[in-house]
Amino acid sequence: MNDEFTQRLAKIECALHSAFLPDMPNAASELNPIALLSAPCASLVAGGGKRWRPLLAVLAYQLAGGSGEEIYTLTPLIEGIHTASLIHDDIEDNSELRRGQPAAHVAYGLDSALNSGSWLYFQALGSLEAYRAPANIKLDLYAAALTHIRALHEGQALDIHWHRTAGFFPSRKDYERMIRLKTGALAALAAYTGMRAAGKAHEESAAFASLFEATGVGFQILDDVKNISAGNAGKKRGDDIVEGKKSLPAILHIEKCPADAASLTAYFEQARREGIDSSAVEKAIALLSASGSIADAETQGRGAVHSVLERLDVRYGRTAKDMFEKLFNLMQGR
Repeated sequence: MNDEFTQRLAKIECALHSAFLPDMPNAASELNPIALLSAPCASLVAGGGKRWRPLLAVLAYQLAGGSGEEIYTLTPLIEGIHTASLIHDDIEDNSELRRGQPAAHVAYGLDSALNSGSWLYFQALGSLEAYRAPANIKLDLYAAALTHIRALHEGQALDIHWHRTAGFFPSRKDYERMIRLKTGALAALAAYTGMRAAGKAHEESAAFASLFEATGVGFQILDDVKNISAGNAGKKRGDDIVEGKKSLPAILHIEKCPADAASLTAYFEQARREGIDSSAVEKAIALLSASGSIADAETQGRGAVHSVLERLDVRYGRTAKDMFEKLFNLMQGR
């Protein structure tokens, strides 16, 4: 990671610490609702993460000609929404681990985690109150945040319904729409926030955001691939199969081999009953691998990301392309 990114990430961590890791006397925690609400959130924030979403907002601000440190005031908006979605996502997926540690609902209880995750959406929006900007810019930022929070919940609604519906496999088009809502929305919000905070017009900021919505789609596909190849950070390989996730490799396989729908569904159901150590997990992965669907999904994900880089080069120049390519490498842990 280059020195510039390291410095910016350090400033982001300071902003997140101030927003989500407040110093509170332990003795008062049982009577302090903010201490009780913030504990599950603070635990997850303190557990790390790549922070590429708030970094994207900072880089977009820089690209748009923004100066000064004020943009860091808005980084808790982006990371707070993301963290809230993770707390709820782990509950909805019944995931026991997050970043290698017990998920918030495991560590703090389902009721506390659910309440804290909901509170965090509102707490994140509070970052806009502290941001010093003209009223029209703050209003646009607030409207964008609400729009994208709604979008990620709409995408999650589709994802939940699909993985709870045995034997149902969405089309590739429907899957891409789902991840555009669920994953692309927050990337788009980060990009929009940086541009609009720097004073760019709403229309240009929205056009820039659409590029990163597409980036979110590409990286979600690559995340799907990683889940059933190497395994995501802090989780065992194939937990998407246990959760019944209809990710792109499975969808591409059914497109190629529709007669395998019953077998793949049976593997998903067996894995759901038996857990991550079920033999059905590796059988499902072997089936997807044999058809080339995992490799095809990876190609599609990388193609989506490459397309965004090329469009950045055309619109904003080689320097912008190189800067965001470094960000994309960070997103992939390179």
